[in-house]
Amino acid sequence: MIAFSSVYTPTQARHGGVFSARQYPRQAFGNMIDPVLNIDWFEMNGPTFPPHPHAGFSAVTYVFADSPNGFINRDSMGDVMDIRPGGLHWSRASSGMMHEEVPMPGGGPARGLQIFINLPAANQRDEAAAFSVPPELVETRSGPGWKSRIAVNGTTLGKTEHALPSPVRVEEITLDGAARHSIEVPAGWGGILVVIEGRCVLGETPLSETQAIGFASSTESSFQVETSAGPARLVVISGAQLKQPVVAHGPLMLADTTLLQESYHRVSGLHL
Repeated sequence: MIAFSSVYTPTQARHGGVFSARQYPRQAFGNMIDPVLNIDWFEMNGPTFPPHPHAGFSAVTYVFADSPNGFINRDSMGDVMDIRPGGLHWSRASSGMMHEEVPMPGGGPARGLQIFINLPAANQRDEAAAFSVPPELVETRSGPGWKSRIAVNGTTLGKTEHALPSPVRVEEITLDGAARHSIEVPAGWGGILVVIEGRCVLGETPLSETQAIGFASSTESSFQVETSAGPARLVVISGAQLKQPVVAHGPLMLADTTLLQESYHRVSGLHL
């Protein structure tokens, strides 16, 4: 059986003159979207956030394929990676890491999603790691009236198998003017659907651009999304639910206070 949250309409937050984002926090969906913690649908025109820590979860940057620009990502493990339009970068922060992302110089604004995905408590003491899924490794599928890009589907990230301790799916779907698409949801999974462009209908529930809805399924299920008023584009992010507490201190989010304190002391000594 699959259950849905109420429809959520975000407000737009701004940070200076070079960053804006629509935010989708887990609390707006009654925590139904577990393992997703938060999503920022952003546009960044220049350096915005100085190097900062993360711990306890994965910080995922998905750059839209039609974004004018990509990012340069660097972190405290010594990695420096380009995130090109259509690609994804996955920072598995685990016990703690520092990172920074800035748009590539001279390329204009970068547009995409910053996604925070929780990690199982048993893996929150693991060493941090970073993985790239370049555009050429994003899986594409199509059917009558629809196309999709699947950047993550399971525990493999790019060319690295078993990069994740728990399975996740990140999919962007484009629907033609009168299309219908079925979205499969494994038992015990939760997630979120965000409308990027146009309008669609989920059962009897209409969704307009920027709106989102959460879902969770106790059994293997599916739901249909369709459009009849022009094309639509949406993103579905889902994964196996962890059903564990979230104890937060700024950008550190762990399953209990002991893990939080350990990570706080660890990241205090990290530098880029």
